[in-house]
Amino acid sequence: MPTAAKPPTSARRDELLAASVTYVAEHGLADLSLRPLAQAIGSSPRVLLYLFGSKDGLVQEILNAGRAEQLTLIERADDHPGSARETLDHLWTWLMAPERRGALRLFFDGYVHSFNGEAPWSDFATRSLDEWLPPLSRVLADHNVPPTLVLAVLRGLLLDHVAASTPEDHRRIHSAWTTFLDRTLPTAPTD
Repeated sequence: MPTAAKPPTSARRDELLAASVTYVAEHGLADLSLRPLAQAIGSSPRVLLYLFGSKDGLVQEILNAGRAEQLTLIERADDHPGSARETLDHLWTWLMAPERRGALRLFFDGYVHSFNGEAPWSDFATRSLDEWLPPLSRVLADHNVPPTLVLAVLRGLLLDHVAASTPEDHRRIHSAWTTFLDRTLPTAPTD
């Protein structure tokens, strides 16, 4: 059965997508149901299906929006003037901001769902690696530090951050990042 063409982008579609991203960042993707989502964002399941073609189409758009934010972030870090250490510190600070917690949760939710290889999540994890490793390679070009190691440590600590519930947990996670940077990209001694 042929699928219906997706309606062109509109201000209302963009508004509902942004609201859906916020909703999913707070509630997760695992049990996403159109009825509660539509009610929470001031729409209806019928409108969402019309605008996004299907629930999978909406989920794909939500994941794409999260990825776009991720790409903007890593590109900003790549453009940050200064040493690799300063750039990675800048990236860490940006990611750890309380207002990004929902976006991180959405990222990890999509990442884990992609392991099953089913649409709409099927290539989320692979594309994420393909997007993050080149800018990290540029940031680390003058250092003998594999970008994959930096990305793995960064994501592991961010996953702990999303799971953390106390200020002590957050201090521990920040300390682990600082220790990692101290051992892999020590700052130059000052005179």
